[in-house]
Amino acid sequence: MHLIYPMVLWLLVVVPPLAGLAMWVAWRRNQRSIDAYGDKRIFGRFAETITSGTYLLKAFCVVAGLTMLVLALSRPSIKEGKAEFPRGSIDVIALVDASRSMAVPDYKGTLDGTPYQSSATRLDMARHLILNDVIPSLNYNRLGIVTYSGSAFPMAFLSDDMPALDWMLKRALVVGSAPGEGSEMGMAFDMAFQLFDLDSKPGHRQIIVLFSDGGNDTDVQETHKLIGQMQQRGIELIIVGLGKTTPSPIPIKLLSRGDQQRYRDKEFYEHEGQVVNSRLEENNLLLMRNMTGARYVRVVDPSDFHIGMLISSTDVKILEGEQELFMYPLMLSMALFMVALFVPRVFRGAGNNTSPSQSPSPDRKGKRR
Repeated sequence: MHLIYPMVLWLLVVVPPLAGLAMWVAWRRNQRSIDAYGDKRIFGRFAETITSGTYLLKAFCVVAGLTMLVLALSRPSIKEGKAEFPRGSIDVIALVDASRSMAVPDYKGTLDGTPYQSSATRLDMARHLILNDVIPSLNYNRLGIVTYSGSAFPMAFLSDDMPALDWMLKRALVVGSAPGEGSEMGMAFDMAFQLFDLDSKPGHRQIIVLFSDGGNDTDVQETHKLIGQMQQRGIELIIVGLGKTTPSPIPIKLLSRGDQQRYRDKEFYEHEGQVVNSRLEENNLLLMRNMTGARYVRVVDPSDFHIGMLISSTDVKILEGEQELFMYPLMLSMALFMVALFVPRVFRGAGNNTSPSQSPSPDRKGKRR
């Protein structure tokens, strides 16, 4: 047996003084009550006074009760059995482009049978891959999500709470879920570094999965700096190219609600009076792959992307089980306090049942009957 909080036992030092003080206060109150009633020489022989034995019994119960209460607070426990806790050693952060170009419906017919078959945008494909490939492959590892457009937004910190991440991806990952305009990929990588610094444990494998159509407004010098930093940190990179290489316009109805209201009289997104066409800028992604040695996957069909074997590393932590015993000294403490509270003032013997009203009275001649 051992104590979880052994420092609590220092409270035992104050138990005897507290118990002595309590009994002294009780004795003083009893004496004041007797003095207030009248002259003790007159009624003393008829009064039921508390004996010294009663005081000693009450004091013992109070001291023992306080001792058991302190012992309960220290939380005694015993080792019992073993428990296995699987845990992952990989931290994954998904960088998802949430700019307007991700609203191009390049996957019509490819996402049939999914909740996204009506829109089938590039962002829908990214969401589908995270929900149906990345999350099921984690196996007790952790996932974080960063969306980016004109700047980066940490949508989810590293977490192994997959139901919460599933709920958020289905409802919050939309075009425009990151502030600003454009595709500042560099800010997204910088945000990923910050999330790793905040939550990733030493020795964990760190992986960034980039979901992008190749749009990148970060200048070349800054991109080289971020790539160098990523290599220095030992972070692995997986690049997922989304979209077709043929240009397509961006439908207004698939943009954010704000854009739909702003361009409600337009069918396609325009810039300076010209319809904006977007395509997969594959050269940008291939250049990044060559500079970092990353793995690149161009997604035409959902089956093209599978990283289950890559992020399935788990280990098992074995902990000894414990059974806490604090409830036993706590119950004993309560029982002792009840005894101290309800112990009778006077213990009557079997042969001492006479009262002043039952004492024999003298006869007329002064003799007792």
